Amino acid sequence: MSEQDIKFEVCVDSLSSCIEAINGGASRLELCSSLFSGGLTPSYGLMKTLKEYIENHEISIDIFVMIRPRSGDFLYNQDEITIMKHDIELVKQISNQCSSFSGIVIGLLNSDGTIDKCNTEKLVELASPLSVTFHRAFDMTRDYIESFNTLNSINCSTSNNNNNNNSGGGCGKISRILTSGMESSVLEGIDTIKELIKLSNGTDITILPGGGITQKNINKIIKKTKLKEYHISARTVSDSKMQFRNTSVFMGGSLRESEYTYAIVDKNKIQGFINKSNTN
Repeated sequence: MSEQDIKFEVCVDSLSSCIEAINGGASRLELCSSLFSGGLTPSYGLMKTLKEYIENHEISIDIFVMIRPRSGDFLYNQDEITIMKHDIELVKQISNQCSSFSGIVIGLLNSDGTIDKCNTEKLVELASPLSVTFHRAFDMTRDYIESFNTLNSINCSTSNNNNNNNSGGGCGKISRILTSGMESSVLEGIDTIKELIKLSNGTDITILPGGGITQKNINKIIKKTKLKEYHISARTVSDSKMQFRNTSVFMGGSLRESEYTYAIVDKNKIQGFINKSNTN
């Protein structure tokens, strides 16, 4: 595997993080809000401003937009599904103006821990021709083989629907599964990830390891998986520039981020990942 083969997708939740990730050499951005909550749908303002930035600076990079209407579990009611549909339609509008917005990120489950095939299929078809990543809701399912087969069957179904449709247009597909191998980190779930890689052979799905990947373990992960793409955060915590601080008031619940610190992507960390991967 040549050094140019290794690509890093970086999760970002602010314009500053987007710019740092781009300058650090990220191959793709997973655009979110509230990474503290695991990543939620970003605002229209963030998407539009990022679009303007990459156009003004003539930057070529893929951007996948998180479609997740709230924090918590991945069991969504029909009102939440409707919200997700509207958000996907908005991303498609932006994609028509700026091809860098080339994908979305989704994850929907049933209460029994299986993939919500019905609603996932509807969102994949709606998103077409955008690429679709199924995010780490996958790791919350009851059986990774069953879950992979469900997602692969959605691809087969949407492909057949496209072949029977004479109206033209792209074929909606799930192109990636973001996973830590059903564990809290990629290293802990590495054996499951290797099994998923075997399952993905001959399909349209790429396994994208993500979760707990650091500069210290990236070489080991690359050697064990032999994959070409990895999902990283590469963030650092910065102190607020606020001089006056009312420490008696906070905006969130008991589990919360401090109002006087914030996490931002560090371009030097991304470059460190790239340099480490080049030693394989």
